[in-house]
Amino acid sequence: MPVNAADYSSLFISLVGRLSRNGGKMLESHLDKEGLTLQQFKIVGLMIGEEGISQKELASRLAVKPATLSVAINKLEEKALVLRRVCGEDRRVNLLYLSDDIDLIEINSLLFGMEESLSAGVSKKDLAVTKRVLAKMIANLEADTGLR
Repeated sequence: MPVNAADYSSLFISLVGRLSRNGGKMLESHLDKEGLTLQQFKIVGLMIGEEGISQKELASRLAVKPATLSVAINKLEEKALVLRRVCGEDRRVNLLYLSDDIDLIEINSLLFGMEESLSAGVSKKDLAVTKRVLAKMIANLEADTGLR
């Protein structure tokens, strides 16, 4: 059975992929002004609320190799945004902490501003349904793959 490009572009996974790519580009343009990369921003975002997360756990959550993450962590350390400390229980493990100098208000402002822009013209009811559907799809994906 022949398949045309329109069949793929209307798939939910394709639409979510486009949203992710284009949202990432939009976010990158804002982050560039702050001297951060998208990967560094994702690292900081995952660390919010964490009181010491291992590099191994963070690499798993980002779905990257620990060596790749190490380079990004080094750059965040140079910018004094992340602190790396040896774990007291296992000296082979480094735990990562966000610096007190990080401006979470600016990050919140950026993210909420982008969400407002992305959801312009969409009713609160439709947004609520979309969020519930996405949460369920994420749960299905995590159950199937064991990813978090």
